[in-house]
Amino acid sequence: MENREQWTTKSGFILAAAGSAIGLGNIWRFPFLVGENGGAAFVFIYLFFIIFIGLFLMIGEIAIGRQGKANVFDSYKKIKPNSNWHIIGSMGVLLNFVILSFYSVVSGWSLYYLVKSITDLFKEKSSEINYQLQFEQFIADPISPVLYQGLLMMLVIWIVMSGVKNGIERWNNFLMPTLFLLLFLLAIRSLFLSGSSEGLSFFLNPDFSKINGQVILTALGQAFFSLGLASGMYVTYGSYLKDKSNIPLNSVGIIFFDTLVAILAGIIIFPAVFSYGIDPAGGPGLVFITFPMIFADMAFGEYYAILFFFFIFVAAFTSAISLLEVVSNFIEEKFLITRKKATLIMGFVVFIVGIPNTLSFGVLSNVKFLGNTIFSWFDIFSSNILMPLSGLLLSIFLGWIWTPEKVKEEIEKEGVPFPFFRVWRFFLQYIIPVSIFLVFIQNILGLKF
Repeated sequence: MENREQWTTKSGFILAAAGSAIGLGNIWRFPFLVGENGGAAFVFIYLFFIIFIGLFLMIGEIAIGRQGKANVFDSYKKIKPNSNWHIIGSMGVLLNFVILSFYSVVSGWSLYYLVKSITDLFKEKSSEINYQLQFEQFIADPISPVLYQGLLMMLVIWIVMSGVKNGIERWNNFLMPTLFLLLFLLAIRSLFLSGSSEGLSFFLNPDFSKINGQVILTALGQAFFSLGLASGMYVTYGSYLKDKSNIPLNSVGIIFFDTLVAILAGIIIFPAVFSYGIDPAGGPGLVFITFPMIFADMAFGEYYAILFFFFIFVAAFTSAISLLEVVSNFIEEKFLITRKKATLIMGFVVFIVGIPNTLSFGVLSNVKFLGNTIFSWFDIFSSNILMPLSGLLLSIFLGWIWTPEKVKEEIEKEGVPFPFFRVWRFFLQYIIPVSIFLVFIQNILGLKF
């Protein structure tokens, strides 16, 4: 597209893409996996996979987008016009749609808790409030969670509708630095809590006795999914890049920020939970039940609660923006309608489809198939099935169909170097497809019905 928008700065692209990668999974899932799987030993394995799986795939995905200069479907079609490999693009659109329709539910919870932290939620001592009951009553309510999910989607629609430069890039340039500032403030506060050293020990001390094949696959899966690889987001965001942009260097920047948030989240969470003698369990409860209780008993806790839940909201919000952008950009270009109309239509459809996900914690909690709720099935289908399958096809496309040499040509436009090409090619053709296949098999075998 000749009039296709472009990122105005290198930092704009990196912050937007990092905002997409940085989500709620960085905040509660990564620290818990680290603590339960060998501490710093797990971090070392995770970083290895982040570089040799995550970074290498990301470079290829961004190159596809910049070469195609179109939505995720048409970018594949332009590269291989007389083939069916555009199915990866179709899977990417579906994947983003499915994820956003349940991710917006939890994102709505973060918005609710931000509002409550600003008003009155943490102005009473924890002994006076049953935070678990309060959380359970909120998510089971048939109205409030839907309203906050709708409000969240309205904000996301507004930003995506404003375009790449005036919407996504402008707001990520504000939101991402704000997120990092909040992270550092909260991490410093956690380190000064009494008993914080025990939490840091749980999080960062290496325990190699816990490292086995299952832990290695867990680290690989977390590295793959935390970055949102093969979702089509990097193809879509890459399509807005200028030819002179340095794809490998930009990818390193995205990886750095995503990993930094995950590590800092652990530094925030574990000193706090150990300081207050709380079992460091993962999941939404840690964020929406445990921390409200901590803030209620902490000196100036009501102010730290506002910082914490604003941080949670920003992490969720920036990811939701990219999810809607992939879907809306596809609709805009396939049906030749305006960005505004495409975003409004798809944002509304996502909200409607997301309502049963929201209600699966309340009035639809008994609606189950093979033992899983509607929300659980959306999560299983996207994270355990569609994403690794798309990733496997992506690695084959890059390594054997488009070929590494063609990817190299795209990356080295305008004289940009690709110094580790040979290593990248070897991993892309042999190591990455096998690794993703193993994660896919692990996910299938791990399904509980």
